[in-house]
Amino acid sequence: MLEKHAEVGPKTCAGGLTVKTMRELEALGLPRGATLRSVGHVAFAGGRAVALDAEATVVHTIPRRDLGHFQLEWARAAGADVRTGSPVTTIDLSARTVTVAGTPIRWSHLIGADGADSAVRRALGLPSPREYFAAEYNVPGIRLEPLRVECDPAELANGYFWVFPHARYTSLGVVAPKHLVAPSALRRYLDRRLGALHVARGSVPFEGATIEIEYRGCHFPHGVHLVGDAAGVVSSLTAEGIYGAIVTGEEVARRILDARAPAPKTASWLRTKRRHDVLARWLARPGPRRWTVGTLARLAAQPALRRPLANWFLRP
Repeated sequence: MLEKHAEVGPKTCAGGLTVKTMRELEALGLPRGATLRSVGHVAFAGGRAVALDAEATVVHTIPRRDLGHFQLEWARAAGADVRTGSPVTTIDLSARTVTVAGTPIRWSHLIGADGADSAVRRALGLPSPREYFAAEYNVPGIRLEPLRVECDPAELANGYFWVFPHARYTSLGVVAPKHLVAPSALRRYLDRRLGALHVARGSVPFEGATIEIEYRGCHFPHGVHLVGDAAGVVSSLTAEGIYGAIVTGEEVARRILDARAPAPKTASWLRTKRRHDVLARWLARPGPRRWTVGTLARLAAQPALRRPLANWFLRP
């Protein structure tokens, strides 16, 4: 396993694990005490954020550094040779060879799990628009509650603002399509929201990253495969990416071991993603966005409709 960074794990991410994601990670060995459990709330059109469902909207938060360390332990325990600080400089598809520090390494199968800015995806010649931008501050020593996402259609288009409490800090961030809200505008918006919440960030660094949402497949010629953000399986509506990364990683690996292996979790998630993508495109237009967000706010105000609404957004 070639990791270009010196450390496995850290990245711009709210670090939220949905119920379906926790099932996958606990099966791999994630200890319960590693996360902070919260009930997620949502505000569709201003006003008070509400919990759609006390079970379906549970979110566990974990720093991406901690999650990466667990994943690294699991990989090494399974026999992986993990090489950090090892960026790939060239990828030769026809020769099935990558070059690292001047040394060629041949592959039988190459799995591109290298994020939104995927070198493997580029080598395949696939478009990589990385249409969404996410930004956050991780402010230590505070725990803002409740965990919530807030739609702001006037300023964030079909994106949202988030507050995700962790055990030792709170992640406050925003995400939106770059063609609708410029990253610089997202940063100004985020700074204003911190000010309104009386959060002094001090020397906390601003973090930002692009997100790839364009899915073009997982399996390609020359034994090449894409998973997770590199494959573009992130939801363009909720920006949920960890679940898609885990299930595509697992089921691509199973397909390598057995060409007839099914991929039911990937197929189910891609159906959910397509549904999300349709709504995200609809919300990209100002008129439909105002009507839809208002409608969602009215639905969320009806207790009997909250669980179906939560399941529509969060089920796998």
